Amino acid sequence: MAGSMIAPDGSLKIGPYTMAGELFTTGFPQGGGPCACSAVCCEGGVSVDLRERDAILAHRELIAGRMDETQDHDPAVWFESEEKEDPDFPSGSCVDTAVVNDKCAFLDRHGRCVLQTSAQDSGMHKWALKPVFCILYPIEISNGIVSVGRMLQGEQSCCRVSDAFATPLFLGCREELIHLVGEEGYQDMRTHYDSIQQAEARQ
Repeated sequence: MAGSMIAPDGSLKIGPYTMAGELFTTGFPQGGGPCACSAVCCEGGVSVDLRERDAILAHRELIAGRMDETQDHDPAVWFESEEKEDPDFPSGSCVDTAVVNDKCAFLDRHGRCVLQTSAQDSGMHKWALKPVFCILYPIEISNGIVSVGRMLQGEQSCCRVSDAFATPLFLGCREELIHLVGEEGYQDMRTHYDSIQQAEARQ
């Protein structure tokens, strides 16, 4: 595996990230996964890299123009003022999106992310303005480890994972993981999963 390494605990190292073993050994039930997203995880806002914040603010007019009456169109209130140091973000620092009308400032009345709809409507890639932690969930990154976020486990089908599954987590979140580690890194994940399956078949 080019640029990858398997650790003794079964995790897979790809670039700066350690892909936890549960990405390959847990998964979604039939009909579950990101495509069934209910947007509940978005309501409390998210931490974003400072560069992501700056990219959003650089497109403030585009984004504000697609907000509805439940959202505050003033860019000055879209983010909290406190910046926090966090090595899991590329710049080393992050800031939280603000909660407006009991939901993330960027969530419209239909539960859609205006950052994504704005990008799509203007011809950009759908995730051009969307923070990576929003893109990945229910996958999360903590201390360089890519694993499963358990915040809504058992509450929302789109975020529910288990040891008995129809689709392994890494496969159900294929597009999201490619966004994080690239096509080559994702192929390393597929190869790793195949090796796990082969080992189990021999037991």
